[in-house]
Amino acid sequence: MKSSVAPFARFTVCLLVLWLALPAFAQYTDLVVINDLGGPQEFARRREQLAKQLKTGYLILFARTILPEANHYREDNDFFYFTGLADPGAVLLMDVEKGKTIIFEPEQAPRTKQVYGANLLAMTAEQQEKLGYKAVMPISVLDSILAFTFSKETDLWLRLSFADKADGARPETGHDYAAEYAHPYGDPTPGDRAAIKKLAERYPAAHQRDATQFIDEMRNIKTTEEIALLRRNGALSAEGIKQGIAHAHPPMYEYQIEARAAYVFRNGGAQGWAYPAIVGTGENINTWHYFSDRREIQPNQLVVFDFAADLNHMAMDITRTFNISGKFTPEQAKWYAVDLESQKASIAMIKPGNTWEQAADAGKAVFEKNGIEKQWYGFPGHFVGLATHDVLRPTGPIKVGQVVTVEPIVEFPEKQMHFRVEDTILVTENGPEILSSGVPKEMVDVEKLVGSAK
Repeated sequence: MKSSVAPFARFTVCLLVLWLALPAFAQYTDLVVINDLGGPQEFARRREQLAKQLKTGYLILFARTILPEANHYREDNDFFYFTGLADPGAVLLMDVEKGKTIIFEPEQAPRTKQVYGANLLAMTAEQQEKLGYKAVMPISVLDSILAFTFSKETDLWLRLSFADKADGARPETGHDYAAEYAHPYGDPTPGDRAAIKKLAERYPAAHQRDATQFIDEMRNIKTTEEIALLRRNGALSAEGIKQGIAHAHPPMYEYQIEARAAYVFRNGGAQGWAYPAIVGTGENINTWHYFSDRREIQPNQLVVFDFAADLNHMAMDITRTFNISGKFTPEQAKWYAVDLESQKASIAMIKPGNTWEQAADAGKAVFEKNGIEKQWYGFPGHFVGLATHDVLRPTGPIKVGQVVTVEPIVEFPEKQMHFRVEDTILVTENGPEILSSGVPKEMVDVEKLVGSAK
């Protein structure tokens, strides 16, 4: 008995030493991504800019706490925007007046570090500084710090609005929470609602204030580095859509078109998808967000193909509509032309000095001319950035640095017809720049592209 335990104990000690000696490399925090977005100094600049607007008190932002199911980890958008980090369970605490930031991280057991890679706390001080942080503490001491900080009345800035995500806007997350509330066994405090509630209960002297408006105004105007990434993603996503269409032919399954684009995205360096692929045909074509992609496409059926990559935490959004056999029928051609004309009319108005309402009116006029004004639902698009449905809505003056989709929809469900031509547009001093121009949309060019890779 004694002789069998001793070797095992020695083995355990040796294994522990080995774990502790392993190099500390972050699994999810990516220095390449950080540098692509301007380096640690850019994230420090963002925190400084936000602090100037908040003026007093303290800011707390939370990272995600749960890894996604069968997918790559993607950090909470707002936490990532101000830290560049991707570390589950991390918390940012910023002294607004002093501009000092502390990052709190879960303490990792050696086995956790070995299996999942080091988080920021498990790195050396030198490695932490390389990522831009001099003050990194265990999450276990967070409440001790907060108890001292909020022992007297002061402002506590939080994101009181809902989180957004790669494929969902803040209101869409709110809708998800509402479903939890409505379910008799749903989570009463989903997402970060539990953390907000606990902070209010534990620290009543902290006056909770909402930082969302200030965060959203910053995120809405893209930085030079973000624009460069969006251009890269626009080209990559357009190539994926293009390859999907070029390999399309009847009969084939919707998921086969998706697969062609998905390969291009991942092979081009994308971490994942901006949203699940939509390949709508037949009885599914009028379901705007049809994600199943399981149906076999028959000759002469329309295909709505809506898909894009998620590259270095920047999304994209592109849709093309085509006939699987490579030639629109006369009726299909008529309404495709109307949809495209409306899209072009709105895009032409996207320039500084105009308003988003003017851009919407230009597209609406085409619908009115063709007797389908009841199908107009307002500006046909949304902002794009860290989320596909990014923060804020296109209203008021058009500003340089905003990125938006234009995607008018013409459809006739009784005929299984749906037309959507969507591009992602960057507002520049000189007008609109179509980031997704790499995939054709003129009718004759789309028809030539269908099945051309055979």
